[in-house]
Amino acid sequence: MKRISFLMMALLLMGGIVMAQGNRRGNRAMDPKARAERMTERMAKEYSLNDAQKRQLMELNLKMSEQMGTRSKTMRPAKRGRACVTDSCYCREYKGKSSKMTKEDRQKKYQEMKSAKEAYDAQLQKIMTQDQYATYLRNQAERVQKMKSRRR
Repeated sequence: MKRISFLMMALLLMGGIVMAQGNRRGNRAMDPKARAERMTERMAKEYSLNDAQKRQLMELNLKMSEQMGTRSKTMRPAKRGRACVTDSCYCREYKGKSSKMTKEDRQKKYQEMKSAKEAYDAQLQKIMTQDQYATYLRNQAERVQKMKSRRR
């Protein structure tokens, strides 16, 4: 009886360890179209957008998602030992090289991201009403505060 209970406990613990090692998305990035659709649905529900606004927002989010996808592939090399996630196996290009970014690369990436965010917000302001955009800005400020509080 003791052997059976010990064996059952060992199997349960091993099963828990195996399940904890898995990746939720199967170690693949979400494609830009799915990301844009998910983002559009969330924003449409959160800001009560009509169909015309939703359609325009979908186009904007798709464009932004595609830009983010290409930017992430070109800006940051993969770390050593990390498995290839994309179909193009971008990380083969950097095999054995350090993944540290120089200060200039970091500043360049920051400026590109900042300009993309400003362009996105400008387009979003054209799509949304003043009340909806004010709510959007307030929610963005709250998210920034949450992120800052998590860092501490």
